[in-house]
Amino acid sequence: MKLTIVLPTFNERENVEPLLGRLFSVMEKFNGEFEILFVDDSTDDTPKIINGQIEKHSEIRMIHRTGDERTGLATAFIRGFEEAQGEFILCMDTDLQHPPEKAPELLSKALNDGADVVVGSRYIKGGSAIGLGSLKTVYGIYRRAVSIGLKYFIQIIFIPIRKTTDPGSGFFLFRKSILSGVELQPKGFKILIEVLMRARYEKVSEVPIVFAIRESDDSKATVGQGIEFLKHIWFIFRTVPEAGRFLKFCIVGMSGVVVNLGILSFLVEAVSVAERPAYIVAVAISILTNYFFNTFFTYGDKKSPSRKESMRRVLYYYAISVAVMFFNFAIFSLGLSFGLHYIASAVIGILAATILNFVLATKLVWKLPVKA
Repeated sequence: MKLTIVLPTFNERENVEPLLGRLFSVMEKFNGEFEILFVDDSTDDTPKIINGQIEKHSEIRMIHRTGDERTGLATAFIRGFEEAQGEFILCMDTDLQHPPEKAPELLSKALNDGADVVVGSRYIKGGSAIGLGSLKTVYGIYRRAVSIGLKYFIQIIFIPIRKTTDPGSGFFLFRKSILSGVELQPKGFKILIEVLMRARYEKVSEVPIVFAIRESDDSKATVGQGIEFLKHIWFIFRTVPEAGRFLKFCIVGMSGVVVNLGILSFLVEAVSVAERPAYIVAVAISILTNYFFNTFFTYGDKKSPSRKESMRRVLYYYAISVAVMFFNFAIFSLGLSFGLHYIASAVIGILAATILNFVLATKLVWKLPVKA
């Protein structure tokens, strides 16, 4: 089977039939190649309505969770992933804010681009986040500000998230195989972030979508869900090594700044060493301390499997250190030539070198695992 459409439902009795009508109207050409899987946590008669549709359409299945099984939207999706029979899985909400008409386009994008994940994005050309509320209202401005703020916050913290413009999207498709051997541990309702941070994938593509206005204009988002979201981000940071790598590298870099400026000030002010030679010594020592801390803190999950690999890392790091030291020194000297104070020049050199150092260290010394 080509595609499984996973639909979590919680008291969506008014939306089931309209949603299915729109889905079947665009999925006809995939006859026999798709299924619709409801994961239902409803306490009203939504299951009865779904069962009525199951009698009419062999493509529909339902998992009805009761009691303690009702553990939220994210776990509903996880259950759907486990039960899905399709090669691809499409996630979408049942509240009609996600456009069912885009389902074939997401699948075609995956097939044509060879993408492992295809995100329905509100933030690329052709997309719209109107469903968050009108910019003419305080409520709409607030919801959009929160959405965009969280989007950039997550992208700054988590490098893999930068592969999409809309990490908070609930409308996305992926190859089921990217979850092979992966244990998802969602908390809250932003399942795409969990998939992007833990799954094994290569290419991410996007399709523009219009996030529609909720008919009842009654969002199910709550302060409690917002807290759960932040807990989820913290949990990912703690449990996915790659997630916090950039921040860890920056923390180590800050320690290097202290070492660098401390030694530089000591040599210049206390020992009367000339500024440029003193700076070279300070940089050399701070590079060594950075390497030590990065080995055990930033890349602690990348233990050397052999002595040969350990030697390779040491040699590569020393080569990078020399290149970065000259680069850093060039920036420092340029600052002095413009009349900057030696401390200010040193800070600028450190900032520029930190970016270069992170890229080279990640790509050459501690190679990140290739997701497959």
